[in-house]
Amino acid sequence: MCVTKRFLGLFILIIAVSGCSTSSLFYAPYKEFKYYPDTSSYTLEEINFKSTNGKNLNGWFFKPKNKAVIGTVLHFHGNAANISYQYQFSDSLIKTGFQVMVFDYEEFGKSEGKASQENVLQDGIAALHYIKQRDDVKNTKLILFGQSLGGHLSCVVAAREQKLIDALVVEGAFTGHELMAIYVGKKQGAPKWLAKALVPSVYNAIDEIDKVTIPKLIIHSTEDETCPFYMGKELYDKAVAPKEFWEIKGGHIMCSNLYKGEFVKKFMDLIK
Repeated sequence: MCVTKRFLGLFILIIAVSGCSTSSLFYAPYKEFKYYPDTSSYTLEEINFKSTNGKNLNGWFFKPKNKAVIGTVLHFHGNAANISYQYQFSDSLIKTGFQVMVFDYEEFGKSEGKASQENVLQDGIAALHYIKQRDDVKNTKLILFGQSLGGHLSCVVAAREQKLIDALVVEGAFTGHELMAIYVGKKQGAPKWLAKALVPSVYNAIDEIDKVTIPKLIIHSTEDETCPFYMGKELYDKAVAPKEFWEIKGGHIMCSNLYKGEFVKKFMDLIK
């Protein structure tokens, strides 16, 4: 019976963390594009650039139509699907006047390679270097915006490359890969040692965010059932000033849908 329970716990944990962990076993990339932007309000440029390991990465660069550019946003999306699903979280920013770049990590969408903690970190750094060399970005303020897995990633990239960024916005992020696996495993009755063995951390946002000295906005919902609210609060508590914590209601990374006006205003205030 004891052996059976252990195997059951292992199986449950693998299934449970598949939606939120950053181990290479637990990404959920889609190759097929399902949704396409309505370009009546903005222009869309398909972009391709190299990750630091030489893999080709694909993305979209949006510009507002008939509006002066307010600033630039580099969007790190979550762990599932691809940019055809994820760009919509930045839609209100583009329509207001921000130019926004969203891209796919390795293995997602049209991007080459294999998703892993190491590769995704290199992809994020490469995306930042790519956007900073664009002529249409050089004279604008740049906000790094990360959601969920991308929120965790954005803390690490910002800590290592903050000279290239003017502000950081993090929504619905977890504190660390291993810590997230432990949280999910505990809910499913799996032992802590098993979670740690399945999802070792290569890097953790909670260990890096205090190195980020640029302005920061951390957003987290008290009703988030994917990444727990307390992890967002822990990131905020560990962060150094200037910083702001925005406590909201609603589901996981739903701020831009539920609080559109205030969401956009927060971004504008960060670069004033």
